[in-house]
Amino acid sequence: MSDVYGTQYVVFPTEVEQIVERLEDQLPDKIGRSTHWLEYHHIMEKLNLQAHQSARHKQDNFVVETLLTFDKFSIVITNLLSLEYWKANILPFLQCRDQDAASLRLYFVVYHEATLTNLLEVAFYHEHVVESLTDDLLLELIDYCMRKLSWLIGYPRDRIAEATSFHKSGPELVQMMKAQSPCEELERQRMEIEFRVAVQTVTILRYVTERLYMLPLDIVSRLLDKHDALLTLVALVENPPWTHKAVARIPTAKSNEAQTTEVKWKKFVDQKWVVVEPRDLLALTTTEAQVWLAIYYLLCTKSAREHYEMTQYRKDQLLRVRKYLNEILMDQLPLLADVQRYLDELAIVQVGSTSVPGKKSLIMETVPYLRESLFRNFSASNKDLAREFDELSVSFNRGEDLNALAELYQTKEVEELLEVENPAVNSVATDGDDAADKKCENDELLKTLVPLRVKLEISNSATGKTSSHKNALIMELNCNNELTLCDKNSDLEFVLTVDQESRKAMESQTQRYYRYRLRENEKMESTENLISSRASAKVHVWFAEANISDQHEVELLCDDLQLPEVCEALTNSGMIKIWKQIGSFEESSLVVVQCQLIANPVTVSEQIKENNAARCGYRLGSLYLAVPY
Repeated sequence: MSDVYGTQYVVFPTEVEQIVERLEDQLPDKIGRSTHWLEYHHIMEKLNLQAHQSARHKQDNFVVETLLTFDKFSIVITNLLSLEYWKANILPFLQCRDQDAASLRLYFVVYHEATLTNLLEVAFYHEHVVESLTDDLLLELIDYCMRKLSWLIGYPRDRIAEATSFHKSGPELVQMMKAQSPCEELERQRMEIEFRVAVQTVTILRYVTERLYMLPLDIVSRLLDKHDALLTLVALVENPPWTHKAVARIPTAKSNEAQTTEVKWKKFVDQKWVVVEPRDLLALTTTEAQVWLAIYYLLCTKSAREHYEMTQYRKDQLLRVRKYLNEILMDQLPLLADVQRYLDELAIVQVGSTSVPGKKSLIMETVPYLRESLFRNFSASNKDLAREFDELSVSFNRGEDLNALAELYQTKEVEELLEVENPAVNSVATDGDDAADKKCENDELLKTLVPLRVKLEISNSATGKTSSHKNALIMELNCNNELTLCDKNSDLEFVLTVDQESRKAMESQTQRYYRYRLRENEKMESTENLISSRASAKVHVWFAEANISDQHEVELLCDDLQLPEVCEALTNSGMIKIWKQIGSFEESSLVVVQCQLIANPVTVSEQIKENNAARCGYRLGSLYLAVPY
């Protein structure tokens, strides 16, 4: 959507005022139960996306200002605490976790926590937002952040790696998703979201520490004395959860028994794991920088020093970070020179072994009450609330939930904001898929070649077998707004030219690649050229060296595009766009083709009336070619 001046919006400023004004508390007895809560979830997701879009384009963040004007941050924080309570005390008792009908709704509930923390992360960038919150709300949010960081420090890393898909290869991920029940899959998604939320709270906490000078004494005391946030940050520096070392044993070429060890390093950057070269390990990521900035504000600012009582134990713990303060780090964050100077002075200062009784500045202090009230009002009825949710889950409609999700994510603005780079992975087979050494040779060869043209062949009767097992949550969310159509026994062929000027360097979790826009030589808009629900795809990509006529061909196969079944409710929602991917770097494909499919907006009733099922189908939208480098 855009206004008369061409400014792009996920939601208009006038709409935001109406939405925010109607926001209300969502207590544990309301969470996830009705379409009304689902509408609330999608509204908050829209506000979150718009806030991020405004921040990204450095525009006036009217979402944050509107929440502030109508005094709705209290509701956002209250709903965040209610959701935390629901996940910890009601979710474990639900019997419907093993039911496909409820799996998507439960995922929305679990994911909603990430939506709220993401919105608060953007809001707390603004100093006046932190200043405007009441003491009790800030206390609740600080307690929430420290609970998440405590979980991040205390939960075993190997269990996180084992239970999530973060460090799984393509085949391992497919095998995991096939083997998991809906309950196990939901637990995996919950763990992944829990990790992401915990990382987000680092940024929120840093924004609070930066504004420590304007906060009341009880907030400062809570952060420094009650939680001892400095020592928590020290633990995060010493054993960072956002760095992962993967050790793989690979058989040597001469003997299968002899093995070599390969080490890969990963860092959690922008909410995804990225492979990092050993030489780049000292380069600070955004999250690592937030930790060091928080340490700086808690050690080197006057407001913190005056209220932080230094004991021998605290001194010993703080001095453990001295070894990490090197020149490379301080070149990236020059203000850490003050931290190093403070620690050097601390090393030669004698401090008491224990705290001095009666030295604390506070006689009375504010205590958090929101979380306490949740436990007081709902702890006796956790099982009853779970039973009621199970009874209501019988009426949950998976199609309606998907339709609501489609309306949110099908807009062009959201598509640009999310920058879909890794759509849902389909079955892939490559020409010459033999030994690993040959694959490496082909990779090296492709780096010296230039892609010229692509031919996409679509067969409207899939050759592969349709998967009969349950749909995985992660796959559904990538294809939430999809629509299928009546099958046709016809073949389509699209001849495409590679737009060399559109080349753009991209990076996924495991691969760096160039992305090229593909242009159709002849645009095919006829309803006779629609793609059916069970179509298969075959791609030919031709490469050539500069000024040399010899060409090299790469072939990709997808036995079944796995488009969803037709549904009049979905079709009535208008034009729906989805992304599909042919090939996968994780599956050792040499190239990847990314296809946008646009549903033909025709209702089932119209098809019956005109007796023309051929009009119901998908047509091609944008196409991209990804070539590794």
